[in-house]
Amino acid sequence: MNNIYLKKLPLQGFATTQSSLQQFVQHVYQMQHTSIFFCLSGEALFTINGQKHRFTPGQIIITPTGSNILLLDITSDFSSRLLGVSKHIWLAARSSMSPEAVQALECRAYQGGNTNLEKEFLNNIFRQIDILDIEAGNSPANMDYCRQNITLAVNSLLLYIQHISKATSTPTKEHMGEDKDKLFYEFRVLLTNHFREDRSVQFYADKMRISTRHLNSVCQRASGQNAKEIIDHFTIIELEVSLIYTHKSFQDLVNEFHFPDQSYLNRYFKRHTGFSLSEFRSNGVMVD
Repeated sequence: MNNIYLKKLPLQGFATTQSSLQQFVQHVYQMQHTSIFFCLSGEALFTINGQKHRFTPGQIIITPTGSNILLLDITSDFSSRLLGVSKHIWLAARSSMSPEAVQALECRAYQGGNTNLEKEFLNNIFRQIDILDIEAGNSPANMDYCRQNITLAVNSLLLYIQHISKATSTPTKEHMGEDKDKLFYEFRVLLTNHFREDRSVQFYADKMRISTRHLNSVCQRASGQNAKEIIDHFTIIELEVSLIYTHKSFQDLVNEFHFPDQSYLNRYFKRHTGFSLSEFRSNGVMVD
């Protein structure tokens, strides 16, 4: 990852680079944007939110914003392709997928390019991304056009990863590691399945048969956030997707997310985003 890449991301809403990921070696790094890694050569052993992975040529990993990455070891010939996207682009790209489907794909290594056709497909996507990256830098007036096409490219990658994930019984992953890592993974799975019906820390602690204090400790260690912050962040993202990319009424959202009424939902949403439901929907607001 280089300075040009880091400067481009907030300006363009996306950026791509080829990197040996040296900045992650023995240093915990929290991802500021959703990122897609594609291994080009060599091997790497690293953890994402406490889960250990071995990254080999052809594998793809999606890491959402806030993920903590620690690179434990790499071979001298290791090289990775990296695509980072803004919150707006990411949510638009995954808007057609359920939160359960997205959660199932994140932070796991999937083997891509299994056939010549798949290799050609991936090469064409990354070639298009390179062209759009250059176009956005050379012609700022075409920025919206570039962002729209990057959104389509990311959506294509998501659909591809979903496709290859069905061809294998389990993603490529090392052992979970410590019990706290397993607990955080269990919490994330429970949250994906139950965030619409209950957003209390006590609910998830009870499901996991641990104390709320223990759950908060597990979450803080893995992500730097307590359980309630993770629950609210997850809920807000799904509300934002529903507000911008669906035609659901506010009452539909009240019913779907089990809020007491529209007034309560509106206060909850505004407290976390600074915008009312109507302001967010009418302006298409998406703060990265």
